This record gives sequence, C-alpha cells and structure tokens, in this order.
Amino acid sequence: MKDKKPYLSLCIPTYNRLDILQNTIESIYSDLKNINLDDFEVVISDNEPNRSSKEIVNKFEYKNLHYFPTVCEGFLNSFYVLSYGNGSFLKLHNNYTKLRKGSLEILINEIKDNIINKPVIYYSDGLKESGKIMEFDSYDLFIKKLSYFSSRSSGFGIWKEDFDRYSSKIEINKYFPHTSLLFSQSQKSSFLINDRDIFDDQNVPNKGGYNIFKVFSVDFISLIAQTYNKNEITSKTFKKIKSDLLLNFLSVRYFKTVIMKMDNFEKNDIKKNIRVNYSLFSFYLMIFISFFAPIKFGIRKIKIALFSKNI
Repeated sequence: MKDKKPYLSLCIPTYNRLDILQNTIESIYSDLKNINLDDFEVVISDNEPNRSSKEIVNKFEYKNLHYFPTVCEGFLNSFYVLSYGNGSFLKLHNNYTKLRKGSLEILINEIKDNIINKPVIYYSDGLKESGKIMEFDSYDLFIKKLSYFSSRSSGFGIWKEDFDRYSSKIEINKYFPHTSLLFSQSQKSSFLINDRDIFDDQNVPNKGGYNIFKVFSVDFISLIAQTYNKNEITSKTFKKIKSDLLLNFLSVRYFKTVIMKMDNFEKNDIKKNIRVNYSLFSFYLMIFISFFAPIKFGIRKIKIALFSKNI
C-alpha cells in the first residue's frame, strides 16, 4: 500500500546551530496530541560541508523526519529544502523557530481547511499586530498588508503543486528564494495572512556574516520593484513597502547592528547602500528613528502578548 501523502511538510534549512536545531525539532515532536504522524513530515536540508546536523537528526527516531545533505550557497538552501518536501503544503521553517504548544495542530488543520481552494498562506506570527487570520482577494492588497514581511523566511509556505509548477520557471533570488517563489503566485485568487502568535524564535548568538543593509535596501527592493514593473502591485503599495522597510526594519537593524553592536552583520557602506533607493533625508531619518527602536519593540511585544492569550 502506498504511503499516505502528508498534509504538511515543515522544511528546515540548516547550517550548524546544532543545539538550536535540536531544540526546534524537540518542540515539533513534543506536542503530538491529536496529531497523526502521517499528517506531517519534517525535512532537514543541511548545506554545511561536514554534515554536522546529521548527528542531531539521528537522535530522533521518527519515520517522518528526513535528512538531506545539500550542496548549495547560503540562503539557496531555503529553495532546496522545499524541493525535498512531499506534503500538500510546504512550510519553510527557520532552524531557530520553535513551535508553541498546539501550533502543529493549528498548522495541519489550516492546511486541511484550505486544501481545495489552495490560497496563498503566509505566517506573520503576530508581527502585523492583529493576532487574526486576514483574507484578501487581491494580490496587491495582500502584498501591501504583508509589506516587508514578505522577506521573512519562516513566514513562507507554498502548495507543492504550485512549487512544482513555478519553481523551474522563475529566477530565484539568491538572498530571498522564498520571496521569489511568493511573487510567482500573483495569479492566485485568494490570499491569507495568519497573524496568530504560534512560533517562538530562539536567540541566535553572533548572527550575521553578510551586509544586511545592502541585502535589504538594494536586493530586496529590487525584487519588489520587479513585481511592481510587471504591474502586479500598485505604485502606492511599492512606496508603502519601501517606507515600512526604512522606518520599521532598517532603523531597528541600525540600532541593533551599529549602535548596540548586538550582532555580526557587516556595517560597511551603509549610507551608500541606503542611498541607492532612498534620499539623503531618508537616510538621516532612519538614523534618527533608530534611537526609538527599543520603545517600538516593547510596544509590539506587549501587543503580541495580549492577543496571544486568545489563541
């Protein structure tokens, strides 16, 4: 008898972070109440040359946990791990993102509820500060509401039949392969943003290793511009995403990376990179707003905590 196809594939790209990866796997399998193992699978794609994560995966004896050694550069592992999934819905999942109690059941039930119409589903994990599931019948309105969170890898998911249909037909951005796939879905008729607080991100020490200001203010905006130039989103939406990115993301990143030195992201040519798509005034405005980042972060955490009690 042929094995049942799982509803959900949790696709985890990884490179080292062994203890963090182990915590994430443990969080998935520690809450199997009302869950059939045949309903989901966990797919690990390891692009670390020494295959160090295999030792961690071998600690778990679950038939639906699969390990794949992968040869690819950096973030492209996010594309390859999706290609290994066999579930009806392929959910990209960071190796540091743990599932909260009850979250796995929420994810599987959401796939079951939408398996006929197959809308685009994105997980903003409370970051949109609504705590609700928001539905859209317009790609432009969906992207406008999602804003720069379309860059968030753990938020991305795609139906396997859509991945198989489009993955070989589009250009995959090496920094944002998941966003490239998301922007291939503009022809869909229904879009969901699940803003319920269902994940717990672990602290990753010494995070960095690339120029995050260039990657977002140049490469990411270029990706947004492509979907705008194809008339898939409006000028208003494009401008909103640029503004949100500058004031709500790059300013916070400036506070963490430059002011507080909380990570190892590269700090060279920040002004030059920002100025590719923003005015000089916008650059200095970003720096000014960065000093208020802790207040904004605190308010967001309080809002998320308040509505997460209702899940």
